Amino acid sequence: MLEENYRYTKKGLLLLVISLFALFFATTMCVADEMNWGGAWQVLLENSPSLKAARHAITAAEASLKLTGSNKRITSSITVTETLQEGASDSTVGGLTLSYSANLAGREDLAIASARLAYDEAVLSYKIAKIRLFQNASFAYWSAAAADAALKAAEEEIRKREAFLEDAKLRYKQGLVPQLDVFRAESALAEARASYAYKKSVREGFYAMLKGLAGWTNIEPQKDIFEKVEIPVRKDAPDYFSVIENHPAIVLQNLEVSRNKALVKLARTGMAPQISISGTRNLFKGGAGTSTYAEDRWSAQATLLIPIGDGGKTKWGVKQAQAYLDMAKSELGKEKATVMEELFSSWEEYKSAFENYISSKKRLELVSKERDISILRYNEGLSSQLDVLDAQSRYADSLASYIEAKKTVLVSYARLIAAEGHLP
Repeated sequence: MLEENYRYTKKGLLLLVISLFALFFATTMCVADEMNWGGAWQVLLENSPSLKAARHAITAAEASLKLTGSNKRITSSITVTETLQEGASDSTVGGLTLSYSANLAGREDLAIASARLAYDEAVLSYKIAKIRLFQNASFAYWSAAAADAALKAAEEEIRKREAFLEDAKLRYKQGLVPQLDVFRAESALAEARASYAYKKSVREGFYAMLKGLAGWTNIEPQKDIFEKVEIPVRKDAPDYFSVIENHPAIVLQNLEVSRNKALVKLARTGMAPQISISGTRNLFKGGAGTSTYAEDRWSAQATLLIPIGDGGKTKWGVKQAQAYLDMAKSELGKEKATVMEELFSSWEEYKSAFENYISSKKRLELVSKERDISILRYNEGLSSQLDVLDAQSRYADSLASYIEAKKTVLVSYARLIAAEGHLP
């Protein structure tokens, strides 16, 4: 009986430990790390799936470059040759062979040049991926931070309308106002709560977007950061000529044009002569038939291969490479137009957003004073409930417009920086 109780006690303790561990693990997984923009950007750089893929592409391009370069190196091998005479071994000779082959038109050098350009493209593509991530992450982060601020304002509005409802009920009991005022206050409170629920769902959407960009790392904007962040002010227009020359997307397209030029030259070497040189040193020998082989002796061989016909492989290879080159040149012109369009658009958007922010801020200050005066007059019996509700609604709308305007400035500024090809 004692042993059975001990077994049950042991099982109970084990289940308790497992439950506590699971609860701690679940709590740890659910709590998100609140970060400022700098901290969130570092997490994004480390965990972004798109950047991980771009880093793997760099590794693959580097390996391809090394592999292509190995074609110019001397290769070595150990060979063992056994000669049979009437079914029996007559001689066995082993040696070390060094080999080297080269295309007389420089095919190997052209292949290496092409692979090096492909590696440079991979490195530049990684930078472009970072710029795109910066733009998308800025939108997600500041939208989530703005949603936090909007949700906080909605909570404050609910508290104020709850207090206003209690005041309306008290005045109704005292016979100072009709029951209609209570109904209006209840309706205003219900409207505020519905607005809160909608803003909460919007916030969760931006939170999910931010976490997705970070490879589902559990991060969130730092609380109250939206109220503290300074609005970026910029008066100088972008240097359009510098951007059109140095933007990573255009530089990448120029690299692709250069690589395709190298591939055209490479394709033209298909019918070029090939020379192969090999040297063999005999290391050991055995058997009756090895009398003519001397140990520790080098023998050399050179072969010149001159192609006569390849069935049109070189001809069509050149045509294909030339077509890809023409496509790359066309894409370069298209990319320049896209970059300039994005730059013009982002600059105009930023200017418009900044002006809208200034006007929204001024309007919020005026509407806030109007609301305070309206409430004061209502408390003194000088204005009606409708005046207060109208002032509260205008204040809530003005605050929402201000938050949206501030977010738009932050997002449009990030878009402008990305359009210029810069990183924070």
